Amino acid sequence: MQFQRVLFVDDNVLCNLEMCDALRGHGYRVVSTFCASAAFEILDRHQYLSALITDIDLGPGPDGFDLARHARAAYPHLPVVYISGSAAKRHAAEGVEGSIFISKPLGSRDMIAALESSITHAET
Repeated sequence: MQFQRVLFVDDNVLCNLEMCDALRGHGYRVVSTFCASAAFEILDRHQYLSALITDIDLGPGPDGFDLARHARAAYPHLPVVYISGSAAKRHAAEGVEGSIFISKPLGSRDMIAALESSITHAET
């Protein structure tokens, strides 16, 4: 079985650091960034990824929905978990198919459970 490598994107530095630490504590390899533009560059390298976890509101430029669509163009079956404190109503209309949405504030356990569920679902 290949290692689990997650791309984590959140412009909130504290949230980014805390959630990436939690993911690493559960055995995930994490690539993190704070904006969609940097995440696009990572995705365009076409290196192995197990999943994408992204905030929706990422500051100026593309948002998390744009990022997830770009990710799915490169990795058609990539599990996507959205995290946001303000975009829950937009998820049904703008989220990629099969994605999971978690409202902020969130605990690392909720995020990891959603991630594991999305990866398991993608493998079936």
